Amino acid sequence: MPHRKDIKGVLHNFLGTYTSRYADFDGYWLWGLLVEELKELHIDLLQSDSPASTSASTYAISLAVVKFSEQIEKAGFDFLVIRKANLVITRSKTTRTDLQAGQTGLARTGYDLRFETTVEFNDRKAYKNVLSLFVAPHDPKVEAQSARSA
Repeated sequence: MPHRKDIKGVLHNFLGTYTSRYADFDGYWLWGLLVEELKELHIDLLQSDSPASTSASTYAISLAVVKFSEQIEKAGFDFLVIRKANLVITRSKTTRTDLQAGQTGLARTGYDLRFETTVEFNDRKAYKNVLSLFVAPHDPKVEAQSARSA
């Protein structure tokens, strides 16, 4: 059984995987597709009946549950010792302009997204990790569809 301090690594890895460029929907980066409609999203990471992935927003929920579960299992944690596990995603109220990394190198206007995940164990000890990143809305003129979607 891993030590409780290992949960910090689990949360770090979960957020890194969940927000990576490999988190795509229909071949496009999930967060670029969602950023304009997203204001705040609360996800119970322990839910067993995640919604069908018919839209980008429902896919974001089911992907979070799957990726969290994968990280917990990789670390060797028993789900029975976890009382609660939540993810809250919030979008900044104002836009800002930033250089997009990658092939485009263009200045893009977008939002900051904040991903905050909290895990509480049965003994009520809680652990939290936060990741923030800049996200520009999807633009098919400058973004190509991933080959993984084929």
